Amino acid sequence: MTKPIPFAQWLNALTMARKQADDPDFDGCEEMLAYIHVEEVSNHPVKITDLVQCMFFGTGPTVQRKVMTLGNRGFINVSISKNDKRAKQLTLTKAGTNLLHERSKQMAQVLELS
Repeated sequence: MTKPIPFAQWLNALTMARKQADDPDFDGCEEMLAYIHVEEVSNHPVKITDLVQCMFFGTGPTVQRKVMTLGNRGFINVSISKNDKRAKQLTLTKAGTNLLHERSKQMAQVLELS
């Protein structure tokens, strides 16, 4: 019998972890955290409108709900943009960064098994 392909094994483990969490309000929020992190380390500030315009995270109301969820749980800070006082800028908190590190450790463990 052949071993599972590492990506398939990792994606399956991620899907199972989400099902076990049984937290529909958090669905899609980890992807948003990852996006914000990648943009931050590339020195690209992220605004709510950026998340809506990239079309990956859903409509304006969906993005707004996810941003509220992440903010209420302490994973991101929402502040007024320095460049555009009408826009809201999003930054990861220590808790948000820690969650991404935890997911990275889980991914590494799954990949070590393959």
